[in-house]
This record gives sequence, C-alpha cells and structure tokens, in this order.
Amino acid sequence: MIRTFTLSIASALLLAAGAPAAARGDRDQDNLRDAAAQGQVIPLNRLIADVKSRAPYNDMTYLGGPQFDAKRMIYALKFMDGSQVVVVYVDARTGRIVGRKP
Repeated sequence: MIRTFTLSIASALLLAAGAPAAARGDRDQDNLRDAAAQGQVIPLNRLIADVKSRAPYNDMTYLGGPQFDAKRMIYALKFMDGSQVVVVYVDARTGRIVGRKP
C-alpha cells in the first residue's frame, strides 16, 4: 500500500513538473506558426528541403524531430552521416545555416 502511494505521488510530481515545459512548447509552436503565416519565418518543410538539397547534407539522411529555439529563432535539424549524428543549426527567418555540430 505504501509502495503504491509512493509511486502515485512520484508520478504526480513528474507530471506536474513536465506540464509547464509542455505548455511553453505549445506556445512556442503557436508563435512559430503565426510568424510563418505572416511571412516572418520560413516554413519548416521549406527549410528542411533547402538544407537537404545542399552539399554535404544531400548525401546524409535527415532524422526528423527538429528542435526550435524560440528566443534565437534557430532550428536544430539532425542528419545521419555514416554512423555520426550531425546537428545543423538554421536561422528560421533567413534559412541561413548558422552552425553545425560536429
């Protein structure tokens, strides 16, 4: 009984801790969608297609699951180069590649 109660409390705490981050993510997506509709940022599918058409990324596999930094307006796109994951940072406003790891 105590174990069940402890697990219930732990689960509730984990869910509560994740809720603000999820809400912020939803807000970021809404803001991004609005900015794309107003022409302030390039739509994600166009950014991905553009990066995939450039060397050396055209020889890599796009892994999906882009991440977005709303403060900097930067997308992190993941590609697979052989056995190595390459993260490409793209400015959502201009489509310019602003960084790469590694």
